[in-house]
Amino acid sequence: MARGRTGASFVAELLPHGRGMALRPVFEAGPEVPLLKTGRGEAKMGDLVTARLKGGGAEVTKVHGPAASAGAAIRALAAHEHLGRGFGQKAHDEADAAVRAAGDHDPDRRDMRDQRVITIDPDGAKDHDDAIAVEREGEGIRLWVHIADVSRFVPAGGAVDREAERRGCSTYLPGRVDPMLPEQLSNDICSLRPGVDRKALTAQMLVMPDGTVTGEAFHRSLIRSDRRLTYPQVDALLEGHGGLGDAVMEADVRLAMDLARSLRARRMRRGALDVATTEPRFHFDGDRIAGLEIEGPTDAHSLIEECMIAANEAVARFLIARKVPTIFRVHGDPEQMAIEEMWTRLEVLGVPVPPLAEGMLTTDQRREAAGVAAHATRMYAERTGQGSRSLPYMVLRALQRAVYRPDETSHSGLASAAYLHFTSPIRRYPDLVVHRGLVHALGLGEPAPEVAILPEIARDSSERERDATDLERRADRMCLAYLLADEMRGDDEWDRAREGEVTGIGQSGLFVAFGQAYEGFMPFRRMPSDHWVPDPDGVQAIGEATGARIRLGDAVSVRIHDIEPIRGRVTVEPSDSPAPKTTRVPEQRDRHRAPRRGRRPPRGR
Repeated sequence: MARGRTGASFVAELLPHGRGMALRPVFEAGPEVPLLKTGRGEAKMGDLVTARLKGGGAEVTKVHGPAASAGAAIRALAAHEHLGRGFGQKAHDEADAAVRAAGDHDPDRRDMRDQRVITIDPDGAKDHDDAIAVEREGEGIRLWVHIADVSRFVPAGGAVDREAERRGCSTYLPGRVDPMLPEQLSNDICSLRPGVDRKALTAQMLVMPDGTVTGEAFHRSLIRSDRRLTYPQVDALLEGHGGLGDAVMEADVRLAMDLARSLRARRMRRGALDVATTEPRFHFDGDRIAGLEIEGPTDAHSLIEECMIAANEAVARFLIARKVPTIFRVHGDPEQMAIEEMWTRLEVLGVPVPPLAEGMLTTDQRREAAGVAAHATRMYAERTGQGSRSLPYMVLRALQRAVYRPDETSHSGLASAAYLHFTSPIRRYPDLVVHRGLVHALGLGEPAPEVAILPEIARDSSERERDATDLERRADRMCLAYLLADEMRGDDEWDRAREGEVTGIGQSGLFVAFGQAYEGFMPFRRMPSDHWVPDPDGVQAIGEATGARIRLGDAVSVRIHDIEPIRGRVTVEPSDSPAPKTTRVPEQRDRHRAPRRGRRPPRGR
């Protein structure tokens, strides 16, 4: 936080300080700053606020709400990261003009409003940038992937485009979104809502029973989605637990699932990785987290994912063939050292894997090794009941991170020679660049993207995406900590043993997953039975006195020691360790935390 510079803003908690009040920075290190006598505004003690330095103190400029509230904490985090600042007037004027012109006739646009079109999205989704339609055609299945025609409404170099490029992507925090595009675009004319006419950019393909894609064609279109379906609805239908009330639509969904299975089987045959991960979704009641849902891979997810991958690959091939400059989604092949280190870890953990070939591995051998590791860890977890949470992430950490590049085309994880992002132009800037290139390739008047600026756009987009992903994970950890703190009512909860799995070995302790999605840190110093040290491979901790080993994936029993929700931190300890005997009243500044063990009142008081 900038110190001594009048006008600098920071996010803080309002606390008592002598006879007055002070502001303690929340998300960055720094001393408390006295609150100016006239600077409190509507803030209350214990609120999270944005404050501005002024003279020898600070004044409140915005109140986010009580620090004990998850909703307020997310708003404060967004403010700290400069999200939610809105769009400038020029961008809003440009977006409003696009809305007014949305109904204008485009002579090159194909009218497909009679086609049966559906969207399938998560519960609560507000922007719908993709829709699909399917139809049996001979031995194959004709697939249409309709994507919102964002480039029609966001001219290159305009105010909206400049702001979208600066943001790079939409950022999704629990309960809120910081969009890449103004709301009148992302949630209205560029959202493929059911029952209304929408302009789209369409990729159509013929998918054969063996998953081969042929008969590709692309065009601008005018569509009208018949219905918005959710993942749970589609999963219920495919599992035989429910219907959609429309026999024709149900048949379309089942046909699309057949198509998706063919596409997926072909991807697996060519060597794509199959590493399943999950992510939490939070349901809010006001500022309180009312529920948690763990979203993992299901048939409905796979249905949409396979259709989108097929469209992305088809567009990539089309642009490469026509030498149109664009931005590709590149996932580098695993590196030799990463594969060797992963093999060492798997062998230490006792996961059965075949020996690696001697010497330097070829590209194909490294790809194959990553696939073998993913399969071996999955089989090991299913057979032993251990490592289901930790082992998939260990494999992922051995792989390179996907980035955007204008000069490379391949995606190792998908085993794809040519891959890009075409299907989410509402929320990813590289997709918008791809749309402009495709429209140019179709001879529809859009100039080709400038080659000279693509490396910078690709680099900046990769950085923005990485920052957004890291922030989204941080916000998830905060919300999980708030939810856990809300569950900790009474001594019984603090004393309760919770079964968990070791998901990481740090220099000073273990990371332990427990419950539906919680994770805590267990410091070695809270493990009294031995003096524990991590091994060089980072997959086990070794007791120096006993030689005992705790490995990645091992089952452990823990209890909660401390929760700091605003920091997303949970500290756990072995469930069989002695409980602290000392007690004291929590400090005022810590009142938004769940009570620490050793700080709770004596029993019976």
